[in-house]
Amino acid sequence: MIRTNRKIAVRLLCAALLCLLTVFLCACSAANETPENGGELSGTPTESTVPTDSPTPSEEPTPTLGFRDPTVTDVSGYAGSGVPQLDGHYSKVWNLAKEYRIENSVSGDSDRTVALFKVLWGEDCLYVLVHVIDATYDTSADSVYNRDSVFFFINEDGKKNRVYSVGDACYIVDRDGNGYLGQGATGDGYKCSVYGDGSGYGYYAEVRIPLMTVNGRFDRRIGFDVRVNNAADGKLKQMLQWADKDKHTDVTLSGVGTITMD
Repeated sequence: MIRTNRKIAVRLLCAALLCLLTVFLCACSAANETPENGGELSGTPTESTVPTDSPTPSEEPTPTLGFRDPTVTDVSGYAGSGVPQLDGHYSKVWNLAKEYRIENSVSGDSDRTVALFKVLWGEDCLYVLVHVIDATYDTSADSVYNRDSVFFFINEDGKKNRVYSVGDACYIVDRDGNGYLGQGATGDGYKCSVYGDGSGYGYYAEVRIPLMTVNGRFDRRIGFDVRVNNAADGKLKQMLQWADKDKHTDVTLSGVGTITMD
């Protein structure tokens, strides 16, 4: 009887040990498995769910009415220090100034005219010399816009204003040497001179433009542009401009270039 009870006790003990071993093995197996969510807590994004590329910023709206955003691009040049005579003859002081080509054909034939310009400053004025090579001499139209002529656009505060403000102006001279005051211009101090270049095919247009709201000084930057109109048979055939490519400079200075007083 005692031996039988011992056998039963041994069997029960073995069964209990087997159960404990089974539970232990199951626990170890569960600990070694990786959950499908990468082992993170529920609701916490894993690294793979975080975007790796930054979103592309939306583009800035394009200015309307053909006005160019002045922060996009800027045509620039320098004005040397010096005062020419403006007496109908080429002054040697112009040899000190850098030369820039006016090559944006904003209207008409692209190869009719060649034009270059230089800029100087002094005595609170801006001096500009434009050399135009144009074999067809025509100032027959009633409007200066349809004659051989040169237009000068000034933006004294350099802010490329979308509408003409104080210190913004347009000055004009035709091939006959007649000066005109455009929008915002003042006749006080403005002077112009036109003379042939000696080739029989071109001319120089030279102007003195008074600064109305700022003083001339080194490193001062102002908005500036120059346009050359080429006419034939009483009609405008080509319009060249240095900076603005949109032909809106008569109403906005947002597309003009920058001249730095050197």
